[in-house]
Amino acid sequence: MKHPLMVQLERSKCVSQDRLKPFFPQVRDHDDIAVLIDPVTQVIVLSRFDHIDIQYYIDRNETNGTIVQDLVIKTPKMEDNARRSNVFKPYIKGKHWLDFGSGLGGMLDEMAGAAESAVGLEPNEERAHFCRSKGHEIVGSIEDIADNSLDCITVFHTFEHLTDPIGTAEDLRRKLRPGGTLICEVPHARDALIHTYDCDAFKKFTFWSEHLVLHTRQSLASMLRFAGFNNIEVSGLQRYPLANHLHWLAKGAPGGQAHWSFLVSEALDHEYEAQLSKIDRTDTIFAICQA
Repeated sequence: MKHPLMVQLERSKCVSQDRLKPFFPQVRDHDDIAVLIDPVTQVIVLSRFDHIDIQYYIDRNETNGTIVQDLVIKTPKMEDNARRSNVFKPYIKGKHWLDFGSGLGGMLDEMAGAAESAVGLEPNEERAHFCRSKGHEIVGSIEDIADNSLDCITVFHTFEHLTDPIGTAEDLRRKLRPGGTLICEVPHARDALIHTYDCDAFKKFTFWSEHLVLHTRQSLASMLRFAGFNNIEVSGLQRYPLANHLHWLAKGAPGGQAHWSFLVSEALDHEYEAQLSKIDRTDTIFAICQA
């Protein structure tokens, strides 16, 4: 019997199970889970999904990213969160906003002050406690949000973790007012380090049992369309700079932007991102669409 996630991926035309071929022998944390690819859509999936469910995320212990001093919970300011704030804050300014999969609250830290109301959804109680300790409103389930009550929902690097992504997207659409905006960001199956540079060290590092699906621009749009969203625009963005890629290719390890900071410049990184986007090889894609 097919796993429900595979059924969803096939119904939304993201993959065909009959076409899947071996792509990489295992993920970094499970030697019995392989990585497969649909050669037509280029979507990447795991060989099985039965190791993950919502309870896994509810129960998972937090291992990094927090500083606790004198009972004050702090989360480090991340470049990704600052970048997202610069790009997406206009969509939530003065609006009723939900950050789905809010984690440790980094995006709420950045943007909650700009919204008319801001809520995070985080099923993991430890993470939710950290967020509440910083003064954020957090719910544990989408059922805690009223239908047609939101203007904007953000979903940053969460859909790739879900065994029911289309059902979740449908639930989120119902929470949005007509014409409300969904913004989602996911890792890209056509990452240059995976395909163009064919970097085995990076593949060993990046393929992970929690990343069940890596989407392309086309498959992300197809999934959202199947869930009932309209006016879908999918774009590429590059989270990691040229120095990071060169370090992977030369040393087989991350951190090039720190080790080789002399290669990091805003102009160079902007041009590199533009070139990768032209050939659809950025490490990340994001969609903006309406309910």
